[in-house]
Parts: sequence; structure tokens; C-alpha cells
Amino acid sequence: MTRAFPPVGASLLLFLYAFPASAQDTTVAPTAPLPQPPPVQFERTTEVGGLLPDSARQYGAIRAARLMQFVEELVDISRRYRDSGHPRFWGRILGTESDAWNAEWLMDRYRELGLANVRSQPLDMSPQWMPRQWTVTASGGGRTVEMASAQPTYASPGTTGEGLDLEAVWVGLASDAELALAPDVRGKAVFFYSDELNSRFASISDEAFRRISERGAAAVFGIIGIPGNARVQMYPVNSAAPSFVVGREDGLAVRDLIGAGGVRVRVRLDVEMVPDLQTATVWGTLPGATDETIYIVAHRDGWFDGAVDNASGMATLLGLAEYYSQVPQARRRRTIHFIGSSGHHTVGTGVSGEWFAARPDLFRRTALIMNCEHTGPRQTFHGSLRLGNAPILMRWFAHDELMAGIVRDALDTFGIGTFPESDPRGIGEAGRYYHYAPMAQLLGDGGRGGWYAFHTDLETPETVSPGGLEANTRAYARIIDEVNKLDLDVLRASIDAP
Repeated sequence: MTRAFPPVGASLLLFLYAFPASAQDTTVAPTAPLPQPPPVQFERTTEVGGLLPDSARQYGAIRAARLMQFVEELVDISRRYRDSGHPRFWGRILGTESDAWNAEWLMDRYRELGLANVRSQPLDMSPQWMPRQWTVTASGGGRTVEMASAQPTYASPGTTGEGLDLEAVWVGLASDAELALAPDVRGKAVFFYSDELNSRFASISDEAFRRISERGAAAVFGIIGIPGNARVQMYPVNSAAPSFVVGREDGLAVRDLIGAGGVRVRVRLDVEMVPDLQTATVWGTLPGATDETIYIVAHRDGWFDGAVDNASGMATLLGLAEYYSQVPQARRRRTIHFIGSSGHHTVGTGVSGEWFAARPDLFRRTALIMNCEHTGPRQTFHGSLRLGNAPILMRWFAHDELMAGIVRDALDTFGIGTFPESDPRGIGEAGRYYHYAPMAQLLGDGGRGGWYAFHTDLETPETVSPGGLEANTRAYARIIDEVNKLDLDVLRASIDAP
């Protein structure tokens, strides 16, 4: 049987007849937009990370609040030095009163915890670089910028007499191409911008300070793009000319002046090389059941507040001392030496690391060296100073595969974020002698993480992650306990191999 369908035209007529024209109109008449609600903001103060599983409950005795107490006390020492007539180059500076104050403070903490053989071992230092006063001013087009944020790079040459009066030149990011296109820099004040927010090293912007000074610049100014107008203390930058880091606000103001033309920069930097200074290594010991040893090291010095670098590392050292002071000597398999190392924010000779490096025999019966350095940096939002609720990723080091397994277990136990790969060698304060014994280390590194306050006057206690500091200190204790389950010859097999 054949079914008959109506013609297409007839079907369309039926559809249009069934639905009136008004139902086909899909136009919506515009209406006034609804008002937006007022902005609201809430706060989350808890931190990410810091696990404490049942298998590690004993490490709950290591608490963030106690560790932060040590951080705050060390910061107070820095500020005491600043407020006693050192408003610009300040902190726990080697060879100064603040160095002596924090050595005495550490010995007091050791004694409170019941450590034995507490002592300060004096070290004679070579003459030390001390900037006494400086001014940097740019003028042009009827405007003047007083660069209050200007901070001389460590070991920078000073000026002579009344200082320098120089024409200013802008060289962008200071690449070789930009230097080739820029006006001749010889005898001038040269400004460059760096987007390497974490670098405090001579390598910044492909060694821009050195390359610019080698072209004959009379003074070199690096602007690091940290938001605001921070004072930044660089390590030595290998520049033959007086060199400074300038805060972003001051630096960009000078850039704009230079763009208008006719800018002069007046620079004065008075530097003294101070002889006959001393620093110290501060020792404290928890005797163990054997003469085998563990060395726990943290450097004492720091620029500005130095809350992370290295008050956090010192807090880890003391947190471990307090934890193991509660363990009976008979249950401490090895003698633990706690070392308040002088530090490395200096040049020349006469520091703890140099002393230990010259004595490899000291470590012949050492089962473990642990360096406590930058153990609590808080994550900073990329390109800003907005603080996060988590610690930064940690770098880690283990001297062989056996130790790497112990370190990985501790990291996993406490939920600590790291870079996947370990460092190829020990770095930081124990870097000169890490290869004398088995070593493990966690280190929060401004150069690879989001920690822009590194070596600046922004590095206050607020930039320390209490939860991260707690977790890293607990991880150190776990590593020590796991190492103490193994015999010395097993631990040292890769160290003592011919």
C-alpha cells in the first residue's frame, strides 16, 4: 500500500496557520542591567601541606609556634642593630655587634635546652667591607629623584672625594644587543632593568654589572622588577665601578627622566675596609651512646630582618636540638653536634665553612651532615608580593641513592613539595665540606622559587611559612631517625669507596 504525503508547500501553510506570528518573534526587549553586589572578601589563614600521619605522630612535638618564636627573636636582634645607628646596611652582619649578640643568644638557647660543651669558637676575619654612607640623586627637566632605595652591591668600590656627577644612560635589559645600540657608556651612570626577580647574584641578567663596567661605565645601577621600592642586598657582582640595586619605583622614575633627556646623576658611596674583626662558630652537643657523630649546621648571619635567610634555618636547628634533648642519651645512637656557623654573607677569609673545609678528618666517623638553610619561605604570587598560604617548593640533596630514599620518604611523609630532581651537589653553608660525610639537605631557594623577598628589607617574619617551617623541621628529624637505624659503614659506603 502506498502512503500519500501532502506537498511541502501545503505542510508549511498548515504550520504557519497553527502558530500565530506573535509566537515566532524571539526579540527580547532590553531591560536595565541589574546592579552588582558590593565586593566581598574573606580570608583563609590555614596553610596547605604539613601532614602528620599516624606513623609520624612522635614528630608532633616539633611545633610551628615554637619555631616562629626563634625566628622572631633573631629578627629582634637585627632590628636592635638597625636602631642603634645602622639604618641602611643592617641585619646580623658578620664581625659587628649584631654578630656577637646572636652568638650569645644562641649559646643561651643551647644552655636552656641542656646541651653540653656549649662554646663560642672565635674566628679572625680578613678586613671586612662596610658601607658607611651613600647618596644617589638623579636630576633633569626640573625634576629630582632621590633614590632612597639605592643599596650598594656587596663589596662595591666606593667613590672618592665628593663623589661623582655623571650623565645618565638607559640600556634596557642590558643585553649585548642593547648595549651595542645604546650611547657610549664610558664615564657615565648606566641604568638597566632586570626581570630576574629572585636573583641576588653576579649572574643576574647575564652578568650585566660586570659587562657594563667593562665597557667603561663610571657607575652601574640595576633595577630589579620587584613591585614597590624594596631595598635589595646583592652578593658581589664583579663590577669595577660603584654599583647599586635600585627599587622598582625609584628606578622607573629615573628611566622616565632619562627618556626626557639631559639627566645627571650624583653618586657618593663611602666604604671602609674594617680590619681586626672576629666572628664565631657556636657549638653545642648532645652526647650519644657512641662516638659516631651527626653535624647539624645553620648559618647565623643575615641581611635586614633575615627572617627566612637564615632565621628559619636557625629555628630548624634549635627545633631539632629541643626535640632530641628530650630523648635519653642511651637512645641517641650518635652524638649530635649543633653548629651555629658564622655564615657566608661576606667576602675574604675567616668564616666557619672555611674552617670545617680544612679539617676533613673531623668527619671520619660522621654518619650525617645536615644543613638547615632557608627552611621556611612562604610562596609569593608570581610577579607580585602577594603572599600565599603555602611554602615554596624546596630544593633537596642526598649524597647517594640510599640517602635519597630516606629523604624522599621524609618528604612524602610530611607532604613537602619539591622540585622533582635533586641538586647535584650540596650547596649553601655546608657547600665547602658536604662531601666529607653522608649529607641530606632541604633548601628553599629564592633563585628557583617564588620568594621575591630574598635579601630585601621585605623579608620579614610574615614571609615565613609556619607550616612549611614545621614540616621541613619534622622531615629533618625523620631523616636523622632513619639514618640512626643504619650502621656507619653502610651509610659511608659511597663516601669511603676508593
